[in-house]
Amino acid sequence: MGNHQIAYVDTQRKEHHLSVLECLETKPNKQGERKTTKFKWLTNFDLTIRTVSVLANEGGRLRWKIENEGFNAQKNGGFELEHAYSQDEIAAKIFYFLLQIAHLIFQLVEKGSLFRQAFPEGVGSLKNIAFRLLEAWRNLRLNTNGLVNLFNGKFQIRFDSS
Repeated sequence: MGNHQIAYVDTQRKEHHLSVLECLETKPNKQGERKTTKFKWLTNFDLTIRTVSVLANEGGRLRWKIENEGFNAQKNGGFELEHAYSQDEIAAKIFYFLLQIAHLIFQLVEKGSLFRQAFPEGVGSLKNIAFRLLEAWRNLRLNTNGLVNLFNGKFQIRFDSS
């Protein structure tokens, strides 16, 4: 076991060796002063001179960026993630799980081609998209034939991954 590895025993009593990767990034802050930020990750990949940069930049840092942006959108993008809204631990977990589902659906709508066709000029902020979706669901009135036609219709949604 290398000096950058730690031993870990899981709940099945199986032993694993995890590598610890530490990255120090120094860059100027808004005041022009140099600021160093420390990042640390655990990985089951072996660390070598060739893999360390790829794991840090295309693995750990990218994953942190994705998770941080998702959390930021849930907190400030109209989902109103602030606190658990309950002292019941299970209720709080259910609330957050439903919020995660709402955020996932929101991202699919935002990146989907049907949305871009309906609003070619866009609708402004992410909060405005959420408001329009809420109003669409609130005001949607379909009779039985309308629902049958909606679910039997064929359409394709393409996603913009850019």
